[in-house]
Amino acid sequence: MKIKNIAFAFFACSLLFAQDSEDNDFFEFKRFLVLPVGAYSEETGIILGAGALFFIESPAEDGSSGGSNFATVIMTSLKKQITLENRLILEPSKHWNLLAYLSIRNWPTQYFGKGNDLNESDYAVYTAKGVHVPISLGTNLFLPESWKSNFKYGIEVDGEYMAFDYAEEFPEFRNTDMENSRRYGVGYNLTYNSSEKNDWPRKGSFVQFRHIFFNSKDNSWQSKANYFVWKNLDTRMYLPLSFLPEGVLALGSYLEDFEGEVPFDRFAKPDGVGQLRGLKKGLLADRTSWVLQSELRTHLFWRCKGTLFYEAAKVGSGIKNLNDNKWHDAIGIGGRFLVNKENKTHIRGDLSWVNRKSIGMAIKINEAF
Repeated sequence: MKIKNIAFAFFACSLLFAQDSEDNDFFEFKRFLVLPVGAYSEETGIILGAGALFFIESPAEDGSSGGSNFATVIMTSLKKQITLENRLILEPSKHWNLLAYLSIRNWPTQYFGKGNDLNESDYAVYTAKGVHVPISLGTNLFLPESWKSNFKYGIEVDGEYMAFDYAEEFPEFRNTDMENSRRYGVGYNLTYNSSEKNDWPRKGSFVQFRHIFFNSKDNSWQSKANYFVWKNLDTRMYLPLSFLPEGVLALGSYLEDFEGEVPFDRFAKPDGVGQLRGLKKGLLADRTSWVLQSELRTHLFWRCKGTLFYEAAKVGSGIKNLNDNKWHDAIGIGGRFLVNKENKTHIRGDLSWVNRKSIGMAIKINEAF
């Protein structure tokens, strides 16, 4: 889910608008930016659209606060995938933070099945239509004073309504007779974050555990309630490198695990954009997914930055099963363009060599992790 890592993919190809530009710098967006969208992933192909990012409150200069902002984007791909994404980040005080999404989509995509070694040429095409609203509220109140700068805990609420269209000849879809699905989830998160809270952290670490319980109902004549549980452990470390300008070595691990009657579209999987960049989403999918990431980041010139990265991932039917499955990897290079100095907001493009046999690409806003 990662709160699905939603790709607000603003790519500055032309027509940039800014308000209150600092020092008449055309490329510095102080209050908001409106951009045409040009994005790409192996799942979607080329994406076109328009989006806006509004900076509600500036981040702290020392990186202790990421500030508040609202982003909205409408996109369509050449495969007729259409989505409207909205993201709200609020930090009204040092004690509270709110992260909320609203996603509306009509999304044709491919289903490859379940497993760690799926065949790219064997798939079903289905369309998911629906609304997804995940919300996370965190606080550090009632913690010891010495913990409050780094620790937070909070509640998670997740609601989704989905309708599916899929081919009759794929019985694996028809087993559940799921035409429409309502999913409601509630859970909690525990977070330790000593890293800089921006899009280019150079020091510190981040550890977050999330645990959400879902109730899922379909509207078929066999209507019944299904329960599934999602667990997620996200860890990151940022090590400053003094021999490179703005140099940092970023390391990350992302583990997610499902229990119960998991809907086929909710399987744990690397997304191919923020995890195992360049992979077609769904080629690795099962109850459990583990992604390891490393990235070397440095400033190049002006607002341009560059990265080298290596990532590895595997999936399995459970955490114990992961040991028996092989790793899939991606090695690559990336470019970054800084569109907001205060928030350190970057547009990024990554080119990777996946499993030593195919070239993949991903473009979006913000760092992969």
